[in-house]
Amino acid sequence: MIEELYISNVALIDELRLECSSGLNILTGETGAGKSVILNAVGLALGERSNAGVVRDGANNAKIQIAVALPTDHPVWAGFNDSEFADALDAEETLVLSRQINASGRSRCHTNGQLVSLTFLSAIGDLLVDIHGQHAHQSLFRSDTHLDLLDTFGRHEALKAEVGEKYDELHATQAQLADYSRTLREAMQEKDLLQFQLDELEEAQLQEDEEETLMNERHLLSNSETLFESANQLYEQLYGGDLSESSTLDGLKTESRTISKLSELDGSLSELNTRFESVLYELEDIAYQVRDYRDKVEFNPHRLTEVEERLDLIHRLKRKYGDSTSEILAYQAQAAQKLEELQFGSERIDELKDQIHLLTQQAQKLALELSKKRRETATQLESLIEGELQTLGMDKAVFQILVSPIESAEGPLEIDGKRYDLRADGMDEIEFFISPNVGSEPKPLAKIASGGEISRVMLALKTVLAQIDLIPTMIFDEIDAGIGGRTADIVGQKLKELSRFRQVFCITHLPQIARFADQHFRVEKAVEEDRTMITAKLLTPEERVEEMARMHGGEATVTTIAHARELLEGE
Repeated sequence: MIEELYISNVALIDELRLECSSGLNILTGETGAGKSVILNAVGLALGERSNAGVVRDGANNAKIQIAVALPTDHPVWAGFNDSEFADALDAEETLVLSRQINASGRSRCHTNGQLVSLTFLSAIGDLLVDIHGQHAHQSLFRSDTHLDLLDTFGRHEALKAEVGEKYDELHATQAQLADYSRTLREAMQEKDLLQFQLDELEEAQLQEDEEETLMNERHLLSNSETLFESANQLYEQLYGGDLSESSTLDGLKTESRTISKLSELDGSLSELNTRFESVLYELEDIAYQVRDYRDKVEFNPHRLTEVEERLDLIHRLKRKYGDSTSEILAYQAQAAQKLEELQFGSERIDELKDQIHLLTQQAQKLALELSKKRRETATQLESLIEGELQTLGMDKAVFQILVSPIESAEGPLEIDGKRYDLRADGMDEIEFFISPNVGSEPKPLAKIASGGEISRVMLALKTVLAQIDLIPTMIFDEIDAGIGGRTADIVGQKLKELSRFRQVFCITHLPQIARFADQHFRVEKAVEEDRTMITAKLLTPEERVEEMARMHGGEATVTTIAHARELLEGE
């Protein structure tokens, strides 16, 4: 329920704060006093569209804030747990929705102090308050909500969930068949090409990193003569290719014998002698390794030609299948898989078609069962709504709930030679129709012209659905339009009865309705310091008598006051 409403700088409202009752809250006042301005401000706090015109002249911005107390199991908490604004909701706290609109028309929305989007605010508002004015009706007048209301009233949720699960399974399988068929069709078109490519790649027998290995081998083979000559020259310089020719090692061996003799004469040179001998041995070993390398250098023009041809093949394959050996091998694997799928493709398609047929039969059985229950519930609900309308002065009204299977030439369901669509919530469209007067054809609920009729139909619906509708607060703007006398008294009683289940706000001009208020606010427009302002005051018991007298006769006289007391005492 709305615990508190705060309005600042909206239209002619300077500042207004109302503490609200959980029951029936009545707002009264002269015509044009500003009652609807308060109603519109509530709508702004719940995410309705605004413009710069709502900001009071001379003010920089307008602000509207409502504090809402909700039970911890209310859908508003669970419904937004996965949204980006989940941190703005805390079931342990009072929910505070606020909106600030600046003079340019731009607005900032907050939930529990956290900045949120207008879309988020509006989504929450739809779960908290129904505002029903003569020209602004919400949830019960949107045909897309009629199906949910009927299912909730008939307690069809479990069966509808089964239909939804089967629909999802069927939809997923149909999508799988479509994807598979498309892939198979495309693969069939390129089957010959795939086979040619796969044969070419299998014949090539490429190996991972083969190209790099071949390039290294080609480099060595191409430079084999240079490698041999250089290695041979180095070996001869180190070790000597001719016994009569002095080599580097021969000279070093002579020097080694000299330093050895010196170390014998001077022991301090023994370490130096050891190091020299070590270098000599190491250099001699290097000479042997250079000789071995020289002897292994391969002069093989035939092998070079083979390597060149192999690299040329790899380069051709790279131009066709990928930028590297790895990519070529990956393409080869994909081609092999596609060809394998083609071999078993027809069998898999038949399997999927059989599965779709079975799922369609199962979904159709569930959808037909749900449709039957909806028609049964519709008949029951029609009778209850008509009964309420009769008590509200619309004794000739006819209320109908049309349960219509959705015909579709491409629909998956086939019944008695006709095809029907299937959705996650079943196979039906639901819409409420009404004929307010004798002789008139029933029309969709949203097309009712009379504001009084709209309000009374809404009240009848709300009275019947109050115990299943989870929206905790309802606001009726001038529900008394076009009624009076005994009907007005019945409307008041219905509002009172409705307020036992939901918080109700009602703007009225009739004392017969106002007398049922749990809290009664008088809205006035006054001029103070050359400024016109709208104010609202919670009335005391005596002030209520005076307001009821004014509503009855225009001014408080002994007669109107007596009549007002009589009304209040007869509540």
